Amino acid sequence: MTGEPVGINGIFDRFGLELMTMVLAANNRGETAFYATIHRSASEEGLFLAKADGKIARIAVAGDPVPDRMGQLIAGFGERPAPVMNDAADIAFTATLGGGRGAASVFLASEGKLRTIASSGMKAPVILGGIGVFVEFEAVSLNSRGDVAFLAWVRHGRETIEVVYVARKVGAVHQLTKVAATGEPAPGGGFFTGFGAPIVNDKGAVAFPAIVKLGPALGAIFVAPAEAPMHLLVGTGDPAPTGGIFARFSERIGFDDSGRVAFGAFTKGTGPDFGIFIADGADRRTIAAKGQPAPGGGVYSSFGAWPAMSHTGAVAFVAGTEKGPVADGVFLMTADGKVARVLSSGEPLMDGGKFSSFGLYPTVAIASDDSVSLLGLVERDGEQSNAVLRYGLAPLKPR
Repeated sequence: MTGEPVGINGIFDRFGLELMTMVLAANNRGETAFYATIHRSASEEGLFLAKADGKIARIAVAGDPVPDRMGQLIAGFGERPAPVMNDAADIAFTATLGGGRGAASVFLASEGKLRTIASSGMKAPVILGGIGVFVEFEAVSLNSRGDVAFLAWVRHGRETIEVVYVARKVGAVHQLTKVAATGEPAPGGGFFTGFGAPIVNDKGAVAFPAIVKLGPALGAIFVAPAEAPMHLLVGTGDPAPTGGIFARFSERIGFDDSGRVAFGAFTKGTGPDFGIFIADGADRRTIAAKGQPAPGGGVYSSFGAWPAMSHTGAVAFVAGTEKGPVADGVFLMTADGKVARVLSSGEPLMDGGKFSSFGLYPTVAIASDDSVSLLGLVERDGEQSNAVLRYGLAPLKPR
């Protein structure tokens, strides 16, 4: 939490950026990957790994050299720092670069080694029948096989277009494959004009939200299996199980190994105007919606920016509640479909003090053992501090 030593001659300051929902990563080894700003250090920010034994390890910090890019350094972690991690503790992330030619890269940290997956200036394959050049990156995803999916901005001639890529691990190398690009036809009709964060599951399939022009749906979630044609899974205008129709989808989604997608969505027409849903082929299911009864008492009144989904199918989300004993909570839907409130503000911590607040922009990460990591405020001895917390598999030694 804030004020603790970083281990590189500094102390932790914050674990997020102002006015932004942050992304965490968790795995079934009791580990949590997170972003932090740093005080009293030569580095102002970094990515870190909280291990199950209570120790904090450095993944990468501003100023680190890039081993396979001679003369280049990590300058920062962009406007949306978002580390992702698999159960083997491999970690993927994007970073801006300084020194040399500058720009940005997608990195994979594995077994203590940092490797570049894609970098600005590298050739970007198969863009509208030709070759482009990478410019910027965002929204990385990583599966247990080591495949890395990401959103890239690619310069092609005089244009800069958005492209969803997957770098599939083949032996000791990664092979880049284009999944979808703006300007290309979208399954179901129309053309892609923008993308949300792509997710790659352990079978190598990639799911992503997208904006579509001149199609029957202005927005949709698409699934591209590893060895089958891409298809539209759910789109705006489709009937919502709560009544009415889907109007807009969350920027980030969850995607499990069975092909199910979890997402937040605004709806219009009859029924509540927002909910957390699962799409499983043609089936649409409501996990939670505004006005519905919430486990532990009260009814749902608001939700975090998006749900988190493990590759085994469990879903976690933050929601506000009203007309009940507490005003908020982390809710967990296990793979068997049962939803429970697992954490609320005001609850005691195992090492003293209490969890006091989720903050303004709450988010969670969920591991395949159903443990949940989150950011929030903790109160101890009358003082509040920013903290990274975990519910479920806790460190062996309380911090």
